[in-house]
Amino acid sequence: MIYFIIFALSFLFGIWVKVSGEVIKLELGNYTISIDLYFIIFTCVILLFLLITLARFFSSISSTFVNIKNRRRDREELLLFEAFFSIDLDNIENAQKVVKSLNEKSNRLSLIKLFNSGKTGNYSFFSNGLTNIASKNRNLALLLANKLIVYLKQERVVFQKFIEYCSSSINDKMLSIPFQIEHCILKEDWINAILRLKEAVKFNIFLPFDHKEMFAVFYCALAKQYESKGDFKGAIKSLFRAQSYYATFRPINYLKVELYIKLGKIRKASAVLEAEYAVNPTPQSAKIYINLNSKGAERLYNLRPDYYFSYCLLALSSVSSGKYDLASQYLDTAMKKANYMSIYFIVIQLKITLQEHDKVVYWLNKMGSEALPDPGWKCKNCNRELKQWDHKCSNCNSFNCVCYIL
Repeated sequence: MIYFIIFALSFLFGIWVKVSGEVIKLELGNYTISIDLYFIIFTCVILLFLLITLARFFSSISSTFVNIKNRRRDREELLLFEAFFSIDLDNIENAQKVVKSLNEKSNRLSLIKLFNSGKTGNYSFFSNGLTNIASKNRNLALLLANKLIVYLKQERVVFQKFIEYCSSSINDKMLSIPFQIEHCILKEDWINAILRLKEAVKFNIFLPFDHKEMFAVFYCALAKQYESKGDFKGAIKSLFRAQSYYATFRPINYLKVELYIKLGKIRKASAVLEAEYAVNPTPQSAKIYINLNSKGAERLYNLRPDYYFSYCLLALSSVSSGKYDLASQYLDTAMKKANYMSIYFIVIQLKITLQEHDKVVYWLNKMGSEALPDPGWKCKNCNRELKQWDHKCSNCNSFNCVCYIL
């Protein structure tokens, strides 16, 4: 626009000068130079155009570099902010989508302040701020809530106070569901925990865990609760519901076997163990099966001839039958497949039976230096080895941290 105005004014002034016939004469020694004023004005306009164009060009280059620098800084800020809110959360893609919608630095800073208020125990400020965020962006509020829940779980006493306050003070139904689920877990109220989780799934509420696996955990915990009260029918029913949500959840079949044994249903327990061993063979399931079926070593071997413990079972069966050479062959095969302590124990047992005391010492030393711990239940939080699965670790009381380590 400014170019047009300058050009128009210059053009009109030039016409006026042309009409009036103004001429400038310059005398240089013996020479006289006549210059039309219209030509001078035209030249000045051209020079002005060039100056303005050059100024805008260099200004554009400068602003481009500044914008690149600002974009890089904003991107670094965004990535840090994104990582801050997505860490420890399973649905990182969802976290990224939500956080990328925050373009203003003030929004990011206010969220970090709100997060810190929850960390430092200012729960009133946190719950009010979270409700305000939810009125504008519910997914962002849920993301922040879940991040803080995951973070505060590291300190059980602080976490309990935080959950008790938020589960009762946040009136927004959907926003309060994550806190209510955690409150039910703390109280071991599995029925209401399941109901709240169903609501979360119904409303598509973002949670920091896989809801199908959590359904299985809740139903398994409920089954153990029913079992402790003597309600075996309710316990079995809960386990089948757990299986309908997450069929590959390993504790389900172990809990089924435990219940069937208590009910005296040995055949059902054996059938479950066989099915489990065929898919997920473990020394634990094999030992339980052999306790129920003393001559079942060959049956388990036929189900999984590739598994090291199948050969351990055949070796034990051969030792009890006095077939020591055959037992030694089975143990050699097992040793080629794995290097677990259970194999060494059977080898040592065989050497003791054969009264080969020097070899007993040899294998004991070898086990101490080379053998690996057998697969088993272990707490992911405190690394304590456990005899069986439970919804929480008996050592550190952490929830849903007991898993089978291969």
